[in-house]
Amino acid sequence: MPDYDFRSLAVVVVDREVNTRRLLRGILARLGVEKILDLAGTADVATAMIAIQPDLLFIDADAPDPEGLKFVQGLRHAQAPHNPFIGVIATTWQPTQPLLMRFNATGADDIMVKPFSAKQVQDRLINLIEARKNFVVTADYIGPDRRRQPREGIQIPLFEVPNTLRLKASGQFDRNRAAEAIADSMEAINVQKIVRAGFQVAFLIDFACPGLMVGADRMAADHLVRAGVALEDLMRRLRPDNDLRGQAESYAATIRATLDLFKSAPGRPLIGVQPLRAAAIGLAALTSRRVDLTLVENEVRGAVTAYRNRLAQIAQAKAGQQQSADKDGDTEKQAG
Repeated sequence: MPDYDFRSLAVVVVDREVNTRRLLRGILARLGVEKILDLAGTADVATAMIAIQPDLLFIDADAPDPEGLKFVQGLRHAQAPHNPFIGVIATTWQPTQPLLMRFNATGADDIMVKPFSAKQVQDRLINLIEARKNFVVTADYIGPDRRRQPREGIQIPLFEVPNTLRLKASGQFDRNRAAEAIADSMEAINVQKIVRAGFQVAFLIDFACPGLMVGADRMAADHLVRAGVALEDLMRRLRPDNDLRGQAESYAATIRATLDLFKSAPGRPLIGVQPLRAAAIGLAALTSRRVDLTLVENEVRGAVTAYRNRLAQIAQAKAGQQQSADKDGDTEKQAG
């Protein structure tokens, strides 16, 4: 193992348990880390991170509410004025399946099960220095690429994001160059996020439209509301000086007006579905900078069809499991 120097690292530890914070502080100090800030909750993390400019964050995933993991997700989406690419290690006493699913959606780098040893902490730091995964950007995720293999037919670019932990530990850190690299990576990811968000809006709306036309379709309503959330994230990312902003505002106005109409009478068939769909396809084409609307529409429809097929397969599998359970129950009754 190379002789890494951890003295210049800045680390934030967030955990509601004082003993865990004390343990991590002690381990990090013995590794040579000199700048360590520990907090009991997420309320003051944003302010603290601006002050300390950390390279690594340990975050408690076991809090009664999911604020810790929510903070990480917001961090990766650059919703605060600090480096969104710092290393993040979540900690937990019980890595249950629901917790791991939430962890996977946040963009954290790693998860560590309590109680942990000094070697485990050191190994996690070394892994972030030597083998950190490149970032991937999807409609609702920014963070380390967790795919074992890419889906067939879908090409999603990977980003090697700045790693100040590695730069400092190996003695290569320069503040100005690091700041430039962070800004460049944020811009590249923002561009990709705009493309993915535009497609997501079109996908969600296209899926919802058939149900919206008949009214009182809960799944269609949920997808339309999600489209509204994706739209606002997209518009937040399109800065006023972006050349796409003006046309995007026009499409967004149509989508927002239709969404407001739906919210005023959610159980009724929705009027204006076709203009809504046209605006969504136009937005997807605009954000991906393509002029062939038919090609974009076919891609959206293909994704929606594949999604419907997956939902049908899941429903069929659940129905089969229920039938099997019912038969087993009948057999037990007859035997009794």
